[in-house]
Amino acid sequence: MEKRSALQKAVLISVAAMAVVFAILTFVFHRLEGVKFEEGFLRVSAQADDPAATVYAGKVQGERVKITVTDCPDEQRTEVVVQVGDRVRDECAVETGLPPIQADQLGPVEHIRITRNGQLLFEGGYTAEHDMGWYDLEGNWAPFSGLEATFRTSGENYWDSYKTSAGTILAFARGPERTARGSWMLYFTMLLFSGLLALDAAYPLALFRWQHMCDVKDPEPSDFYLEMQRAGWCVYPILLLIGYIIALRALP
Repeated sequence: MEKRSALQKAVLISVAAMAVVFAILTFVFHRLEGVKFEEGFLRVSAQADDPAATVYAGKVQGERVKITVTDCPDEQRTEVVVQVGDRVRDECAVETGLPPIQADQLGPVEHIRITRNGQLLFEGGYTAEHDMGWYDLEGNWAPFSGLEATFRTSGENYWDSYKTSAGTILAFARGPERTARGSWMLYFTMLLFSGLLALDAAYPLALFRWQHMCDVKDPEPSDFYLEMQRAGWCVYPILLLIGYIIALRALP
């Protein structure tokens, strides 16, 4: 049996520890649901002083983001307040209960009115049954009504020119799709690489001889090969750690 060095033992322990720790963390992260927002992740919580309010909070693009959604059923409206640090505060609302709109080739669709900071942002028809199901007041298809064009100059902060779009306002008013951080697929990919590294560290000569047994009789590794192998044992665990972290933070 090959005698293992302290470095080999350290590699085997670190690989096993990462596999166990990140399996637990991925499981925990999957139970902490949230929503995607501007390529970031916001966790969901209830407003302690207002049971009708739902709060989505987290750090996105370097700033603390808080989105508060308050349902006002008596007024047939939902308020959405988007707060991004000290840079953005958009007070928005979605009004419903309006007369239906006759959409082209579709028939009656829901009539909604969306405002942002007291200004009308969109009024027309909407249906979630079709992709980009936005319609103007005359019932004409207006697929880009839910979008907000943003132009940024080089070096400009992400949030300096940000404006909450009608699509984002409506999505939070209706309750955005829940998701969670962590990818099991990426985790098991890193686990496979971890297994290969563990085999290389546990049986370095056996693997080398197996690789070359059909080419050379009684193959023996050179000193350069052994040095590079030991260097890999130092570098690969760090790369695996980075991979596990990426897998843990991944969004669907």
